[in-house]
Amino acid sequence: MKKVLFVLVATAVLFSCTSRNTPKKDEKQVQTVAMSVDEIQTKGKDLVGKEVMVKGTVTHVCKEAGARCFIMGSTEDISLRIEAGTIGSFTQEQMGGDIQVRGILREVQLSEEDLAEMKKSAAAGESANKDHALGHDGPALHSVDGGKHDSTTQTKKLEEMDQKLAESSEGYVPVYYLDGIELVKEK
Repeated sequence: MKKVLFVLVATAVLFSCTSRNTPKKDEKQVQTVAMSVDEIQTKGKDLVGKEVMVKGTVTHVCKEAGARCFIMGSTEDISLRIEAGTIGSFTQEQMGGDIQVRGILREVQLSEEDLAEMKKSAAAGESANKDHALGHDGPALHSVDGGKHDSTTQTKKLEEMDQKLAESSEGYVPVYYLDGIELVKEK
């Protein structure tokens, strides 16, 4: 009986020493640090297709279904579109508040032809917003944030994109956006 008890105790001690809490290979070992919208716009080329975390102030939530929102950087002219993706949707209550989102950074490449088409639409008094490159779209949505958008702003943004295209060595203007994976709760 003593031998059985000794074997059981020895086995228990052996298992307790060898079964340490080691992290599984599937668990993330590095905590992702939230980047600002400005950082995403600056470093975007190197981050396309990678998972990033971004934090910013919500300036617009699409009114129809909340399928996307826009967050601003250090100024209102620096913004990033976030597609809700697996998040589900964004809410109007988030407007004006800060959010932190984890997702995959994507890029739309606007060519000279794209910009020419956008300018033609703007000249005709229509929305020139291909792939939301100029921010949120549609005259019906302008009432959401006070209706402060007009063709002058659209024209100004198109002129800025023309300048970026002229300076581009790639032959296109990159427009970054985030495919949302998770709306991160701050601790």
